[in-house]
Amino acid sequence: MTMTVNKHIARRAGVGVTALAAMACSAALTAPYASAAPTGLSVNASNVYAACTYQVTATYDSWIQVWFYDNGLVIGGSPINPSNGTATIQWTPKGAGTHTLSTLQGSAWELKVNVLQPTLTGSATCGAGPLGFLGS
Repeated sequence: MTMTVNKHIARRAGVGVTALAAMACSAALTAPYASAAPTGLSVNASNVYAACTYQVTATYDSWIQVWFYDNGLVIGGSPINPSNGTATIQWTPKGAGTHTLSTLQGSAWELKVNVLQPTLTGSATCGAGPLGFLGS
């Protein structure tokens, strides 16, 4: 009798485990798709000059690691892990002209930035004011 009861319990346990596994697979297959995509990209200045440093900030709908690019080249400091849906990186454009900034996290987001040639040398052009050298 004991042997029959143990077999019956084992059989029921096996059926329970199989049903639980089937439900887990079903839940995984019907779970909503979790996208990883940038939702915005900006530079912290309206006038951008070559050789000056700026903050590029991007927003995301996921915590997955992100990359920043300038004209298709990785910006130093990438990749970054977003914090509260935001990632910021320092960017220093090397030359004047149109730069395509982009960020990648599953899909890409692009921003065209017109980089100006500096009219003054040193930090005055970069926003420190005419006496920028005193505090820089």
